[in-house]
Amino acid sequence: MTTNTYSVAIIGGGIVGCALARELGKRFSNVLLPEKESAVGCHTSGRNSGVVHSGFNPKPGTLKAGLCIEGSNLMRQFCKERGVACEQVGTYVVALVEAQIPLLYDLKSRGEKNGVPGLEILPIDVVREREPNVKGLKALFSPTGSIVDSKALVHTIARDAQDKGVDVLTGQEVSGLSETAGHVELRTSERSYRVALMMNCAGLHADRLAHMMGVGRDYVIAPFRGEYFVVQRPVPHPLVPFLGVHLTKSIDGSVLLGPNAVPAFGREAYGRWNVNIRDIGQMPAHRGVWTALVRNRTLVRIAWNEWRHSRSRRHFWKEASRLVDGLRPSDLTLGRRVGIRPQLIRANGHLVEDLSIETTPRSVHILNVVSPGMTSSLAFARWASSRIDEGLRWKALEDQPAEVMA
Repeated sequence: MTTNTYSVAIIGGGIVGCALARELGKRFSNVLLPEKESAVGCHTSGRNSGVVHSGFNPKPGTLKAGLCIEGSNLMRQFCKERGVACEQVGTYVVALVEAQIPLLYDLKSRGEKNGVPGLEILPIDVVREREPNVKGLKALFSPTGSIVDSKALVHTIARDAQDKGVDVLTGQEVSGLSETAGHVELRTSERSYRVALMMNCAGLHADRLAHMMGVGRDYVIAPFRGEYFVVQRPVPHPLVPFLGVHLTKSIDGSVLLGPNAVPAFGREAYGRWNVNIRDIGQMPAHRGVWTALVRNRTLVRIAWNEWRHSRSRRHFWKEASRLVDGLRPSDLTLGRRVGIRPQLIRANGHLVEDLSIETTPRSVHILNVVSPGMTSSLAFARWASSRIDEGLRWKALEDQPAEVMA
């Protein structure tokens, strides 16, 4: 088997992997991005709602907040420069009852501390001048909320990486990894690659690659399927209710209702009845899954409710009708857009929502990206690149309080 030598390899052609390859291609020669599918963006990155968040949710002063704000700005600038379809439509967070109004002010305060421009708390009559069918009492309006063609975005970032000299090779599933003092060897069915530094950005399969190298064994990825209903007639622009389902205008002009979060029977099980025996067989072997099922009653209750709701168009209609006047059950059709969220679970059964990175001397395993991942991707790539020195070594994260990363 022929062995090819590279300085850096980034495994996985999702938006984070492509963004990181693009960033590292500016600094290093001989950068490789192997992707197991026939194209980039085939899974989570190309199957989301395409929302570019403005950054009023993260806790001020955290890495998550900084990357979301920077990422939102970079994303809109990148799309404008590269001609990727992106619309700055704004976002409404609607308080449906009095108890939710203080939460709007809390979000506004967070957003202002994070540097989100133009945030306003609007009375519902003002909101109705813009969105005549909306219900509620007050709303937080964020003008920088945007929507983007997520699949086109990933493909454009990948082409940008190629223009910077990165070898983006599709159809190359990594089946083996081994590490020596000087390099990591990646093996696929066709060839092997020897690299000085390996970056694991494999998304739904990131834990498996980490486990091959003996790290991240306290973690396992549980897949959750996200389904959307499509509204078949015109309704208001994107409205994000504080509780319940989201209404999101997509870049093609349709309106999406959802997503839910249903436990999936496989990491790429996009159909309701798709089952991957390997995936289902491996999950119970990890103690984190059993601990979550036994001790995390909230998770079990949510999973059960979401599973039931995914069978009910009427549930989605009832939730949306709290927010929008004039919506009928017949207006909703289950759409083709289905994504899988890779939910990382720790051995203690807790769901991981923050950045999680495991390393060896010659590899970096990005098990959980700072959320929201697509919005933060370009900023995260810059941040990750800054942690790689000229000798192709990852600089360890400083000791800092957990909330800084949250």
